[in-house]
Amino acid sequence: MIIALDTLRALPLFSDLSQDEGAILVRNSRIVTSKRGQYLFMHGDKITHFYVICRGALQIFRETPGGREVTNDILIAGDSVNADEVVARQAEHAMNARAVEDCSVLEIPTAWMREHLKDFDHIAEKLLAGIADRLHSAQVDVEQLTTMSAAQMVACYLQKLCVLYNFDPHGFELPYTKALIASRLHMEKETFSRTLQTLRDQGIMVTGAHVSIKDMRKADNLACAECSMAEECGAHRALHEKLEKNVGHGA
Repeated sequence: MIIALDTLRALPLFSDLSQDEGAILVRNSRIVTSKRGQYLFMHGDKITHFYVICRGALQIFRETPGGREVTNDILIAGDSVNADEVVARQAEHAMNARAVEDCSVLEIPTAWMREHLKDFDHIAEKLLAGIADRLHSAQVDVEQLTTMSAAQMVACYLQKLCVLYNFDPHGFELPYTKALIASRLHMEKETFSRTLQTLRDQGIMVTGAHVSIKDMRKADNLACAECSMAEECGAHRALHEKLEKNVGHGA
């Protein structure tokens, strides 16, 4: 499927493209679709394209020798999928990428991109910034696995979902299955389900796939108490802004 220039510019990575730059990229890229459960690529496949998600969500994961899936990330519209692999000039994909829901993905041939990336300085800068953000997120994950309880990790992730999807924290539906979220948080599904029930005392109610953060101050204190990076966290800042707004309105 041929991509339209407006669709290309709607992606954060390409928002600063000039008319001429956009026309060049449009001629050398296309949109591919992946149905829910379909693989965009698999671990060990030859890297032939650079990908950016236009619509939907992708699970990035590996399988252990025992067949267990370990989720590295869940990427959504606007996210680049394999920028680190392209920049590092890797030959094969190190992860699997599978559609969590029906997806539309922009693909650009890596051979063309590596040859012409120097002509798009602002794109190169955004790619490197995105890679840095992904590395920082991985560092946060490692710290949380080491220092946080299961309840703290789940509360943190639920708050991040509110920011990521602009959900109303007072009531929203989980965008992914509980099994996928458990995999993303590197815990067993049973542990995740038990943990959800313990959050009631911390102001977070979960019924089925519905989440309601009844007491945002309690939830914030629980999630951020053991995190050294709380003040740098967008979800933490957004929650405090909402709290301050509610106080200002006498809520």
